[in-house]
Amino acid sequence: MYTINIHHKGDKEPTSYKIYRKKEADEEKISYKYWKKAEEGDYGLSDDDYVAKVITKHTYKPTSIYVRFAFGYIFYNPNYNTVKLIASGRRANNTISGKTHWEVLSKGQTMNNLAMVYAQTMNYDKTLEHVLNEPTDNQKIMWKRRMKKEKFKDMVRDELQKLLQDHGLTEAYTLELLEETIKKAKDKGDVTNLMRAVDNLQDMHGMKDKHLIKTVESLEATSNVKLIDELIEEEEKLIAKRTTTKKEE
Repeated sequence: MYTINIHHKGDKEPTSYKIYRKKEADEEKISYKYWKKAEEGDYGLSDDDYVAKVITKHTYKPTSIYVRFAFGYIFYNPNYNTVKLIASGRRANNTISGKTHWEVLSKGQTMNNLAMVYAQTMNYDKTLEHVLNEPTDNQKIMWKRRMKKEKFKDMVRDELQKLLQDHGLTEAYTLELLEETIKKAKDKGDVTNLMRAVDNLQDMHGMKDKHLIKTVESLEATSNVKLIDELIEEEEKLIAKRTTTKKEE
């Protein structure tokens, strides 16, 4: 058994929801139904044998039913039996797949386009103007915040790798330049500009980051999000990450 806390809109304190394994629910003598048959307030059994209370259930037209549990939500068509509700392995309860909001977002075409353009411009505003086509101030703030996350930097680095490979500026070439710099330094030559170029290439390849250990501390926050036609207001849990870096010993 484990517990998930959700701070519903209008409540002063978060509500704690217990998630049981089927065996645990049986031992606690908790009455439950298969999740498709469970109504709001009932306990529902997932396809991987987890038992949790149905927080919200709503029908959108005859062929789309929304069911919300503490561990996540799902839509299904009552005329088909192919949809499975899996509770285990979810990293977020505010996406239908259970993946984090950022994971879903980073797979989208918009984020990929932003990474590709930013790799060439290295300018937030120019990138947003080019990709989003006259974005509003609020859109700029929202997307710029996302572009400053570590995952986006990884996406940009991947795009830079492609550009560098296309121009023959591989990691091997960077190491050759570094070796040449060392040789010239030994000969007491002027290596300042060459060293600066090598340093930039190392950054673009992420070669410096390979000797770093990253520690991530997560803080939880909540915000409200409206689902489908503004009919249902749910709580969305966002993860703010603070990443600290230290050199590997």
